[in-house]
Amino acid sequence: MGKRLDNIRSQWLRIRTSAQFHNALMFLIFVAIAAVFWFIIALNDSITETFRVRLIIQNVPDSVTFITDPPADIHVTVRDKGTNILRSGVIKHPTVSVNFQDYARDGIFRMTQADLSSELKSDLGGAATITAASLDSLRIYYSVAPGKRVPVIVQSEVSAASGYIIPGRVVPLTRQVKIYSWKDEVDTVHAVRTQMLVRSDLSQTSVFDVKLVPIPHVRIVPSQIQVRVPVEPLVHKEAFVNVEVENLPQGESLLLFPGKVPVSFYVPMSHFNDESFPMHVVADFNETRTTSGSRISVRVRDHADVLVNVELKTDSVEYTLVKH
Repeated sequence: MGKRLDNIRSQWLRIRTSAQFHNALMFLIFVAIAAVFWFIIALNDSITETFRVRLIIQNVPDSVTFITDPPADIHVTVRDKGTNILRSGVIKHPTVSVNFQDYARDGIFRMTQADLSSELKSDLGGAATITAASLDSLRIYYSVAPGKRVPVIVQSEVSAASGYIIPGRVVPLTRQVKIYSWKDEVDTVHAVRTQMLVRSDLSQTSVFDVKLVPIPHVRIVPSQIQVRVPVEPLVHKEAFVNVEVENLPQGESLLLFPGKVPVSFYVPMSHFNDESFPMHVVADFNETRTTSGSRISVRVRDHADVLVNVELKTDSVEYTLVKH
């Protein structure tokens, strides 16, 4: 290994002291000098370049709320000397700062094309020629009113996975938002709605980010909220429910045996220990006039929304007609 390094070192010394090495080195030095001179000459020529200029509005009062957000930047195409282009757009980040009070009047922040050009030139240099810009003027509405609080209405189409239930309403975690407008649009707005939330096969309580539906000429703060979708597992339960008689004529009564019937159903886990559930099991008195037997059918007329798969354990009971 040592002999190999010695051989490499001796070969390098022979090359370095040779005339060919000195000629190649001098050639590279002259090429580098020529490239520097060419670069300097090129920078003195006029060139065209496009920059992204950051726009900052300064001295905005705390009471001001923009109805629409000002643009964050402007794309500007500039023609100038290469040295100026290098200094303005490469070495530093172009930024235009404008004073709010200079252009704000009666709820409108307004800048004409001449205003924008003047502000841009003050940053890019007076010798620069602006050949194109993504904005030819600027017009932004604002409000100095404190804003109006309105409730949020959630629009949703959600469903639970098999064996689960959504036991309550989808609720916004932010119940109210503030709205602002340039004129009197807020007077006609009494609530804001979320964009439609569509989810299916939910197996646990979940929180989702949902945007609010925009309203023309109105600023909504915040423009996005979180909504909560409650989800619970279903558990099986049974209960005995009184049978009620429908269409009972005056002066008559119907004795039922038994007076209570077993019902099976599923409930959200949080309701498992409830003692009673809103449920009506009925028998129709009119059926006694069309049947010759001693039994009358029973059915579930209605029940609480939290109950799922409600089933009677029996479809009929015995009865005895009593006249007064």
